[in-house]
Formats: sequence, structure tokens, C-alpha cells
Amino acid sequence: MTFEQNSENFSRQLFGIIVVLLLSFCIANFIIGLKWIDKTYPGFFFYDNLVITDISPTTVNGDKLKRFNDKVVLVNGEKVSTPEDVHGIIGTHSVGETVDYTIARNGRYFDVAIPVEKLTATNLLLIFGVIYLIGVVFFTIGAFVIYIKPDELASKAFFLFCTALGIWFVGSFDAQATYYFDKITFFAMIFSPVFGIYLMFIFPSDTKIKEKSRYFATLPFLILSLLIYGLMILFFDSYNTWKIANMSIWIYLLLSAAIFPLSSLFTYLRSDSALEKQRAQIIFIGCLLGLILPASAVAGITIFKLNMPYNLMALPVILFPLSIAYAIVKHKLFDIDVIIQKTITYGLLTGAVGAVFALMVLTFNMAYAQHGGWKNPAFFLIMSSFLVLALNPLKNRIQGIVDLTFFRKKYDYRKTVEEVSYAMTSLLSIDMIIDKIISVIESTMFSSPVSVAIYNEDTEEYEIYYSSDKTDIDGNKNIEGTNLLVESLNRYKKEIFKEDLIADEKYINRSQELMNEFKRFDASLIMPLFFKKQLIGFIALGDKKSGLTYTSMDITLLRLLANQSAIAVENALAFKLVEDYAKKLELANTELKDTQAQLVHAEKMSAIGQLAAGVAHEIRNPLNIIEGARYYLSTYMTTEENEDVVGEYLEYIKHEVERTNTLIDSLLKFSKAEPPHFERVNVNSVVENVVVLIRKQLSDNNVNLIKNLKDDVPDIMADSNQLWQVFINIIVNAIQEMPEGGDLTIDTSWEVTKSGSTETENVYVSFKDTGSGIEEEDLSKIFNPFFTKKDMGTGLGLSIAYKIIEEHQGRIIVRSEKGQGTVFTIELPSNKNNEVKGEDDG
Repeated sequence: MTFEQNSENFSRQLFGIIVVLLLSFCIANFIIGLKWIDKTYPGFFFYDNLVITDISPTTVNGDKLKRFNDKVVLVNGEKVSTPEDVHGIIGTHSVGETVDYTIARNGRYFDVAIPVEKLTATNLLLIFGVIYLIGVVFFTIGAFVIYIKPDELASKAFFLFCTALGIWFVGSFDAQATYYFDKITFFAMIFSPVFGIYLMFIFPSDTKIKEKSRYFATLPFLILSLLIYGLMILFFDSYNTWKIANMSIWIYLLLSAAIFPLSSLFTYLRSDSALEKQRAQIIFIGCLLGLILPASAVAGITIFKLNMPYNLMALPVILFPLSIAYAIVKHKLFDIDVIIQKTITYGLLTGAVGAVFALMVLTFNMAYAQHGGWKNPAFFLIMSSFLVLALNPLKNRIQGIVDLTFFRKKYDYRKTVEEVSYAMTSLLSIDMIIDKIISVIESTMFSSPVSVAIYNEDTEEYEIYYSSDKTDIDGNKNIEGTNLLVESLNRYKKEIFKEDLIADEKYINRSQELMNEFKRFDASLIMPLFFKKQLIGFIALGDKKSGLTYTSMDITLLRLLANQSAIAVENALAFKLVEDYAKKLELANTELKDTQAQLVHAEKMSAIGQLAAGVAHEIRNPLNIIEGARYYLSTYMTTEENEDVVGEYLEYIKHEVERTNTLIDSLLKFSKAEPPHFERVNVNSVVENVVVLIRKQLSDNNVNLIKNLKDDVPDIMADSNQLWQVFINIIVNAIQEMPEGGDLTIDTSWEVTKSGSTETENVYVSFKDTGSGIEEEDLSKIFNPFFTKKDMGTGLGLSIAYKIIEEHQGRIIVRSEKGQGTVFTIELPSNKNNEVKGEDDG
């Protein structure tokens, strides 16, 4: 087991032990509280040193007793030094009976009479129940965060911070009533700022102070906490010194609490990270609602001497740790902008409506005092009319001011959606679509730079298009389909923020590689373009020029833009494909015409070759006789008288015979076909190539082509050019046999036959038409040279085809029925039978 694994196991075990101890602490304090139900008590609470506590019933408020300032000295004239002394005297009195207390306050003494009370379950819940539950919530939040994010330093610091706060709140009743864990409670209260301040050094930004400096920066607070705690424990029973220590504690807690909003504000103003800004925003709101608001309430209660218990002011404190927990666990916080926006808008709207209401009340009271003032029915009629007619326009006006002032938004969401939808449905050019995407984002989000990547099926890469103010840093405008960024978009099928790479567990393991891709585009957000679950591209957006983060409205608009763009891009690609296919068809048609001309020429030349061979055979025989006669004459008929004349004519005959033989040899060489060049061939491929060339002729003659090509047909050893010639001849004949149109079916198959121990494998290609068919008496003649019943044609096509298939060791099988059509089936030996011959020929 590695050191890291041992460390991880130790951390888990330690975490488990702490959770068990905290749970035991909560249960113990809960049981302590239950035992106090229906028990008599003085009507107020005090610490173990008999100093009045901060949490007591209403009898403590007013001028009778002061929190943290008064100490019980005598009870009914008897001196008391411990809580047991006080409770012993109280236990002798019944509920409602008055008890006299002598109280010490700032060096003077005074008497006060307070009736004995019984601590009911309701009183216990109202006085300490709220604080106890808040403490349990602290434990729960801290444990939840470290469970979700166990490896983050911020989670561990936050857990310790919540643990300290939880012990403080959960142990409050014990510290003021039974004193079993009061020293632990005081310790947690005094040391909670140390954990909180360390947390602020590493969160929301961990760059404010270097790693080693964090501990040195926290050290003064640790020393101060130790000093205050030491003074409190050492001088716990020394009334005057303890008061100073206690006052120091609350000042220390107040100043420490002020660090949280200040640190959040500092991070928001100074950080370049959008994630850190968002975290700082939400923590600042938590501080505002969970610290400043209750602290202000407590100050108001104290200054104005309000008859309200302090413990209820602890309720909003829950919002403070909740805000930090949310910021740690939830790294995408763009919704906070919407919350802030709505809060400010409706807050101002409420203030405006309240101001109008107050002004109208004042006006009616002055103008219609004799008619009931604001209670006059006309007031309610005017106020209702105002709310109906002016409330919504006023809200929109306030929201516009808030957006412009705080969020700097200048785009109309609905108008932008309509513009995007219309534009994307009307564009069929990839370049125009990309320009539109970039221009919409730049004009609404004010993002810079903006880049778009579109998948190219030919290169199997993503081509990058940049905005006008951005050029490619690396000089490579393509991204491979196996790129890590592409794989991540394909896998998770959602946008990726730059902050995700360091905060989302899905990307953390390869965050550096992904960060390099983000740097390549200078991007802070990448939005995928999906069409039917296929990634056809993505949009890379840089930071906003305003420095603000992307809001939920921005993301919603970007997702809509991505969906519309994906459809538009796919339509444009399909349109381009149709255009390219039309060009290819036009080119194929041209090539087909050329090929048809070549076929006609080849057929004519073949006919000439056949004719030349026949003529050569017929001429050579009489030439041989003439040559023999010439030789005989030259031997027996020459005399001295006519030797010169006869010799001259005999030489002339010899010369012409030799010249004619040379001409015949040339004709024979011309008529002799080239031997096939064998190589591995797939008949399906040959058929497909033939169909491409003959498709227009099929269409022009209204012939419907049906292909049944078996995928598992084995390769054969053949000459693909010669097979192409055979298939063309048969298909052209079939088309000519269907002048009114019809169906042409091409089938390929293969079969293994056994004869004894010999196994033969053959491949079959059949051509079935629905033409007029062939007369039965003509079936045996169709492969003869020059046999044809057409007005045009040489009758050599099928003869040539037959000869080619014979040289391939195959055969052509013909089945035809007059008026029903014809089937030509070509049988060719497979690779197994023909491979040896092919290799020898090669």
C-alpha cells in the first residue's frame, strides 16, 4: 500500500472518529436538555462562575439584570459560590414564589426579587432549541461538504470551522446550566475564528497568500485565541478579570467575522477568475444575511433595550455557512447573478411602491382630512389603479436600470432568439452561418475572442474559424476527432467552463491537457454543437469584455444558439452535398457519353478485327497457291530466250505475295485480343462502378435498377477491366430490350459444391431484365460473331463477352422466355480455384 493510500485511509478513519464524537456530543447535550424539562430554576441562567449569561428568559431583560455584567452573590441573604448553592436554595421554593438576589455590578451591589419558574419543554425549545438545531446544522453542513469534496483543502478547513461553531452552539445550554462540557464549548467558541480566518486565506481564492505564508498569517490569531482562552480559564472565578476576558472574546469574534465579507469583497474586485468572483459574490451575500444582519439586530436590541431574546437572532447565521458550502460544492454559480438581480429589482420595486403608498397616504390625510383621509374609498381606488396600470412598467423600468447599472446587459433576450431563429433557417452557406454565430455572440455577450469549429467528414477533423480580431496561435487550423477536448464534449454532451477543469471531478485528472486546449482558443467557455447526438462542432468563447461572468440567461441563449446552429450547419452541409453530387452527376454524365462513344468505337474495331481475321484466312490460302505456282514456274519454265522477261514477272509476283502476307500478319495481330491480367477483384465493386456509369442511361430509358449484392461474396482472381466490359455489354443489351422501360435486377451470390473429395467455390453475377426476351431458336446463336437482329450494331458484344468469360475459366448461362425477359448468369471460379493461375499469369 502506497503512502497516499495510507494517508487517505487515515483521513477517512479520522473523519469517522470525529463524526462519531460530534454525534455523541449532540446526543449528550440533547439528553441534558431533556432532564431539565419541568425542573424549577431561578428564571435566568448563569455560567459556572455565577455571571448572568447572554441567553435567558424575558425576566432578565430590562433594568433588573444585565448580561455578562452581573454576578449572583447572595440568594435570600445566603452567600453562594457555586451553581449548586443557588439551585439548592431554589429547590426549596415552589414555582411563582419570589426569591431575593443580591447582585454585584461594577463594584456595587443591589437587590432584586425574581419569582421561581419551571422550565417547560416550550421554554427550553424557544430558549435553547433554536441554537441547538443551528449547531446540528453546522455539523451536518461541514460533514456534507467534506464528504462531497474530501480532497479539497477548503473542505477540510470548512469542516473544522463548522465543527467549532457546532460545538459552540450545541453546547450552549450545558455551558449555562449543567457545566459538563463548558470548557470545551468555550474552547470551540474562542478558536472558531482561527479556522474561519484560515479558510478565508484559501477560499474563495487560494492565491491571496502563498501556501507557506498562510500558516504564518494564521499564527497571530492562534496565539490570540490561546491567550484569551488562557485568561478566561485562569481567571474564571475572578469577576473583574473574567469580564475583561469575556468582552475581549466578543470583540475578537466581531472583528474576525468582519474579515469574511472584506475578504470576499477583495477577491471579487481583484481576482481575474470568473469562478473566484462568483464564489466571492455568494459568500458576500451569505455574510450580509448571516452575519451583518443578525449582528445589526443584536446591536439594535442592545441599544434600544428591546424586549427580545438574543437567541432568535441566531437563525439567519445558518445562511453564512450555507453560502460557503454552496460555493465549495457547486462550482457553477452563474445563477447567483440572477438571484442578485431579482433581489435588487424587487427590493427597489417594493421601496418604490412603499414610497408611492406613503406619499398618497400623506396627500390624502392633508387634502381629505375631513373626509376620512387615506381611509376614503377614493384612496383605495387610486392605489388599485396605480398597481394595475403602473406596477409592471415600473418593474420593467427598474429592472432595466439594474441590468444597465450592475450587470451591463444590453441585449433583448426574446429579440435575440427571434433573430437567431430566423437567420439560421434562412442560411445555407457554412461561412455565412459561422459569421452569424460569431456576430450574435459578440454583439450580445461581448465575448472576445469567439471561435467556431466544424467537423469535416473528408479529413475527419474539425476546421477552426476565428473571429476577425483573432488569428490561430499555433498555425494549425484543424483539430483531430480523437482530440481530448472533442472526446470530453462527446462523452459528457454539455458545455465546459474553464473553471470546470479545476473544480469538476470529471475533468480534474486531465485538467492540464484540457487547459492547453482552452488556452489555444483563449476560451473560458466551450459550447458543443450536437445534431442527432453527433458532435458536428463547437463554439469557443473568451471572457466578456465587461469582466462579468456568464449568467444562466447567457447559457440558455447560448444553448439555443448552439441547437439552432447545429441544425443550420447540418442543413448547409446537406445542401453542399447535394450540390457536389449534382456536379458529380453532371461530370459522370459527360464521362458516360465519352465512354459510350468509346464502347461504340471499340465494338466497331472489334468487328473490324473479326472481319480482318476472316478475310486474312480466306486470302492466305490462294496466296499460298500462287506462291507455289510461282516457285514451280521459276524452276521449270525459264529458258535462255525469255529468262529475263519471265524472271522479271516472277519477281514481281513474289514481291506482291510477300507484301500481301505482311499485310495479313498485321491484320491478324490487330484482331488478336489481349490476354487477361489477373488480380484480386470483388465483383460487387465492379458492378457498382458499372452502375455509376450507366445510371443516366437507365434513367433516360425509364429502367428501374434493383441491386441485391451479397456482402460476403468472396474475391476472385480476374481482370476487372474485362469484367467491366462484359457487364456493360449485358446491361446495354438489357436496356435496349426494354424500349418502354422496365426493371433490371442485378444479383451477386456464391456457392460451394462438392464432387467427391473435391470442393469447388463459384461466384455468380446475374442480370435479369423484363424485356421482350429472345427467340428460342436464336439462343444458340447469340454468342456468334456478327449475329444480331438489331437495326444497328455489329453483333460482336456478346461474342466478346463470351470469349472473356471463357478465358476466366467461367461460363455464361442464358435463360429467356419470349415476352417475359431474359436472365444472363455469369459463373466465375472463386479465389480458391483461380489463385494459382492468377499468380502464374502475373
